[in-house]
Amino acid sequence: MDYIALNLPFTLTILAGSYILYSLGLIIYNLYFSPLSKFPGSKWVIATYWPEFYYDWWCNGKYLFEIEKMHNKYGPIIRINPEELSIRDPDFYNEIYVTESKRRTSHYDVFCKGIDFDGSHLLTVDHDLHRRRRKPLEPFFSRQGIMRLQDMLAEVALKLESRIRALEGTNTVIRLDHAFSAFSGDIIGKICLDSGDESKTFLSHPTFNPEWYDTIHTIVRSIPLFTAFPWIVQVVSFIPESILLRAFPRGQMFNNFKEVAKQHIYRALKDTEESKRTGKEDTHHASLFHYIATSDMPESERSPERLAKEAQVLLGGGTASTARTIGFTSFYIMSNPNIRSRLEDELRDVMAGWPQRVPSWAELEKLPFLQALIKESLRLSYGVMHRLPRISPDVPIQYKQYTIPPGVPVGMSAYFMHSDPKAFPEPDKYIPERWLGKVTPEMHRSYVPFTRGSRNCLGMNLAMSEMSLILAVLFRPNGPKFELFETDESDVKQAHDFLIPLPKIETKGVRAIIP
Repeated sequence: MDYIALNLPFTLTILAGSYILYSLGLIIYNLYFSPLSKFPGSKWVIATYWPEFYYDWWCNGKYLFEIEKMHNKYGPIIRINPEELSIRDPDFYNEIYVTESKRRTSHYDVFCKGIDFDGSHLLTVDHDLHRRRRKPLEPFFSRQGIMRLQDMLAEVALKLESRIRALEGTNTVIRLDHAFSAFSGDIIGKICLDSGDESKTFLSHPTFNPEWYDTIHTIVRSIPLFTAFPWIVQVVSFIPESILLRAFPRGQMFNNFKEVAKQHIYRALKDTEESKRTGKEDTHHASLFHYIATSDMPESERSPERLAKEAQVLLGGGTASTARTIGFTSFYIMSNPNIRSRLEDELRDVMAGWPQRVPSWAELEKLPFLQALIKESLRLSYGVMHRLPRISPDVPIQYKQYTIPPGVPVGMSAYFMHSDPKAFPEPDKYIPERWLGKVTPEMHRSYVPFTRGSRNCLGMNLAMSEMSLILAVLFRPNGPKFELFETDESDVKQAHDFLIPLPKIETKGVRAIIP
């Protein structure tokens, strides 16, 4: 014991000195000997990952704006941390976000490890495994697949409208962002589970289940921490669930959904096996997982645990960005009487028979002003604002005089694409009319709310159909009456990049009063 006590200070000194020398050596390597040392960028951010963590965690999702400043200073291609590049060049977007026919594309494993949905197609790193997991899902979310869901979408839209109408004459103030999160969450819930129990839906909650909205936003705001320290996710996985839920009670909702999803998946797989054994047709095809059970998805990918992670990702991803865009659009409709009046006029005929006659998605797509509003909202709400790094695992990528080695993550942000003044004059202004005239090749090139390539947004058809219908229902002539309440542009415009863009931290949300 005396020997240990005498040598403890010496041992600690050796350990501390070794750590300092290792850190200095790593910094020198990152600055001068890394394969990326030829790429321009600030020495401050190239040396370590700490600047990115500082701006995204301590400064609440501000690193993207620092990247913007660095692009202004160093040019269209820059190094933004020890191993990642960022490009700001709309003409090069299709060279990074490519289809499978052009080359294989992998995800950035550091980003994926920081989000505990390992096993979902969205966060699968390897290109080939990603294709095996995603391909069986694509027909369900195809245009034809979404057309089969129109009755369900109309049912959920009618429920939201009925909830608002029930409050007419009360001067009640509601959070529309909560209502739209409940709406989008219920749609994904029905797609994944199709339980038929309306009492447990988000829209059945008296105040549109604000806990669901808070859960989603707590998760996205924690992403910078877990991305910087992915080992936290591994440590947390060993903590008993009962303790975790006491520390983070909002997580109970997400956890419950996972458990219900697992039960539903077990049942779907069992129904399919029973159908094969008896020769009787399985008539339960409404949910996504009954569809998967009868698909050609490899048996190795059908475990209920993995598919439950898939369900959680679909629920979170299918709620956050879609609900935000609906709220974003609603704000600009309600804040501009001319926009609201023009939209009502356009909706007059097609919505005249609602709800007895539900307009098809194809009909709503033909309404130019409605679609212009949605496109401009997607442009300024970005879908996903984060840079979404991609990796070419097999071949180098050539950008001008720079050769990007295989295996290097390269990202481009929709924020940069959608703010391109050459494509969108006065890019910070909400001008839906820009989509009514001649849509230029530059506009097509720079408009990427759902990204592109083999890893583009799986749910883009669902999102477009969902947004078209609910906006038509709520803002048609003789629709439910509600007006903005103490809400301004700062409550919807991006101020923080937490994967999805969020407005100012102190926002009270998109609020409306129902007279």
